[in-house]
Order: sequence, then structure tokens, then C-alpha cells
Amino acid sequence: MQADINQMFIEHDIVPVLIDRAPLVFAKVAYRSKRLVDAGKELTPIEVRDEPKVEWCADPTTYYTLVMIDPDSPSRTEPFNREFAHWLIGNIPGKHVEQGEILFEYIPTFPRSGTGFHRYIFLLYQQHCRNDYSEAPRASRKNRTPRIQFSTREFAQRYSLGHPIAGNFFMAQFDDYVPVILRQFPVSSDF
Repeated sequence: MQADINQMFIEHDIVPVLIDRAPLVFAKVAYRSKRLVDAGKELTPIEVRDEPKVEWCADPTTYYTLVMIDPDSPSRTEPFNREFAHWLIGNIPGKHVEQGEILFEYIPTFPRSGTGFHRYIFLLYQQHCRNDYSEAPRASRKNRTPRIQFSTREFAQRYSLGHPIAGNFFMAQFDDYVPVILRQFPVSSDF
């Protein structure tokens, strides 16, 4: 499995562009729509509108950090907002994502019309201890400012997270559901 994840993360320009090393294993990411994230396969914005369930082989005595990013904002050819953080949770006790410290609430994908496919990447980091995220930025579903030009690499370095231990990603492009998402989560037109 290691070769597969390395190959997929390199082929899709995640390594070394966004992170230095591929995760060790694929995380299981399941949406309520009964759709699984499957190493770069396409999912539609309506299928990923709700917060997913993320699973990995977690040590119950360890804390983890989960990041979900779109490095292709506003488009893969002109990613001047790279990275846009869709979800960020720290201090996850063991496998219990719902008990972690929410830094950025989950917002669904909203690739703009004419921008092609976007990559949506989930990364899990094993923490050395419970981290003090009191000075980390926070973002509600309506707040986009700290999400723009987020750097997973810098965040991991600042909080001594090392390399991701698990991860996965999917592709999505504009469809008729994106305007519905944008009405629920207003963002500026430069995305």
C-alpha cells in the first residue's frame, strides 16, 4: 500500500508541492451520501456537502490534527489563493474527530465554473502531545479570511506535527449545486 499512496500523491502534484512526504497510509473518508474518497477519483459538490467521517488506525492515547485543503483556488493553473483550508481540527483524541478542537469548521467544496478540477486533500498528523492552539486562527463556516493562503506545511512546522501519517484526496469540479453552496457560505468572487 505504501507504494500506491506515494505514487498517487506524487502523480497528483501533492508531493513535493504541498507536503514533503506522502502519508504512510490512506485514511478512510466517508460522506453521508455513501460516497468514499478514493485516491483522486471524482466526487460531486452535492455528494460532499456534509462533513465526512474520517477513520484511520489511531492510537487511543495520542492526539491528532486533521486538515482538508483545496490547493487549486481559484484554479489549478492559477492557484493564487493556494491553499484554501476547508476544515481544520486539532487535538483529536484517538479516532474521535468529533471530540477534537475545531479551528476551521467544515465547509463544502465550491469549485467555480470554468476552473476545471480541483484537488481536495485530507491529511492527518500525529501530535507529540496535546497542542496549545490558543493562538491558531479560527474560522466559522461564514469566515473565509484565515482559510485563504493557508499553508499546511507551515502549520505543521509551527505545531511540530512532522509528516502526515494518513491522508486521501478526491477531485471535484463545478456543477449545478455550487451556487446553492455559495448562497449558504458566501465567499467573494475571487475564488
